[in-house]
Amino acid sequence: MIVALALLAVVAGAALQRITGLGFALVSAPFLVLLLGPFDGVVVANAGGALSSLLLLVRLRDMIDWHRFRYLTAGALVGTIPGAWVALTVADRVLDIGIGLAVVLGMSASFLAARLGTMSGRAPMLAFGGASGFMNVTAGVGGPALSVYGVASRWSQLSFAATLQPVFLVMGLVSLAVKGVGAPEAFAALGWSVWLGVAVAVLLGLAVGTVLARRVGPAKARVVVIVMAYAGGAATLLRGLLAGA
Repeated sequence: MIVALALLAVVAGAALQRITGLGFALVSAPFLVLLLGPFDGVVVANAGGALSSLLLLVRLRDMIDWHRFRYLTAGALVGTIPGAWVALTVADRVLDIGIGLAVVLGMSASFLAARLGTMSGRAPMLAFGGASGFMNVTAGVGGPALSVYGVASRWSQLSFAATLQPVFLVMGLVSLAVKGVGAPEAFAALGWSVWLGVAVAVLLGLAVGTVLARRVGPAKARVVVIVMAYAGGAATLLRGLLAGA
C-alpha cells in the first residue's frame, strides 16, 4: 500500500511537471518522504525527477538558455557538497523538519521574489544555484530557489521552464551518485523493483500530463502544485515536530 501511494505521488509529480515545466519534486518529494522516510523518499524523488527532466529536455531543448544553465549548475554542484554531508549525517527527525521548512519557506519566498529588484549577472545565478543544489540533495526540492531567481531576474517562463530540465537532470544524477557512494547499503536496499516502478510511474505521469495539458492550462496546474507542495511540506514538518515530542 505504501509503495503504491509513493508511486502515485511520482505519477502526480511527473504529470504536473509535464504541464508546468516544474513541480515534480515540489509535489512528490514531501509525500515520498512521509511514505518512505527522509533518505529513501529523497532518493526516489531525485531519481524520478532526473528521469522526468531528461524526457522533457528532449522536447524543450530548443528553448534552453545554456549560458544560465552553466552558472546555475556550477552553483548547484558546489551546494551539493554541504548538502550531502547533512543528508548522510543528520537524524531523520531533523531531516523531516528541514525538508518541511525548505518546502514551505521556499514556496513562500518565490511569491515575494517579484518585489526584489531585477537581478542580473553571474553572482545571483551561482548563489541561487548553490541554494538549489543544497536543497535538492537534502530535501529533494531544488525548485523553490530557482523559482525565486527566475522571478527576480524577469526570466521568460518558456526559457525558464526549458532550462530547468537539464539543471534538474544534473542535480538529480549528482545527488544519486553522492548518496550511492556515501550510503551504499541504504541505497542498494531499495532494490531494482523500486527503480523499475519509478521509471514506469514517471512515464505514466508524463503521458497523463500530456493529455491533461490539452484541458488544464499551466496557471491552473501551478495552483495545484502550490497547494500540494504546501500540504506535503506542512505534513512532513509536523511529523518531524511530533517525533520529538
